[in-house]
Amino acid sequence: MRAMSADIQVYTGGPCMCNGYLVKCADSYVAVDAPLGFADWVAKKLPVGATLSDLLITHQHFDHVQGVAALVAATGCRVHACMNYSRELTLEDLAARSWGGGLDVAPFRVDDVFGPACDHAEWGGSRWNIYHIPGHSPDGVAYERSATEDLFCGDILFEGAVGRTDFPGGSLAALIRGIRDKLLPLPHTTTVHSGHGPATSIGEETLNNPYL
Repeated sequence: MRAMSADIQVYTGGPCMCNGYLVKCADSYVAVDAPLGFADWVAKKLPVGATLSDLLITHQHFDHVQGVAALVAATGCRVHACMNYSRELTLEDLAARSWGGGLDVAPFRVDDVFGPACDHAEWGGSRWNIYHIPGHSPDGVAYERSATEDLFCGDILFEGAVGRTDFPGGSLAALIRGIRDKLLPLPHTTTVHSGHGPATSIGEETLNNPYL
């Protein structure tokens, strides 16, 4: 398990114990994903006078976005993703049929749909590199804050595993290809902050992940 940077705080909650991240950047705070309950937690963690300027969505599966609408209402942050909000992407209907109720997502607006051609942006006064990697979800994205060697990858890559590919639009071949082509070339010291479970590193996964 990797140690968490002092500039990064993690919340774990919602029905699937999903990780949401609060990142202190140069000019403001930036969040990555928003599980259920994330907005209330952020309100307690933000220092007095600090602002949350941006929310980066790694993909729109319900467990990662159930707290988006509440977070926007509480902070006024801008929402960034590579596709517009869609119930097809949230999988909430599929989840309700499979696992029962209580998995609804309050609709939200994506302010910045950056699309697959965009490979970097500036949020919170920091540069972020953007890696589009479908396979777990068609809208899968990993965000790298290269100055601190921190990668936020949602359900693309985990410690010793990769994301499920049996959901609609899933492809194991596309997922593995994207990880190998876009993530494994990063410095081995890069910390990987996943959507579930503990942090790991590119070096550890390159050497030990059985899927790679």
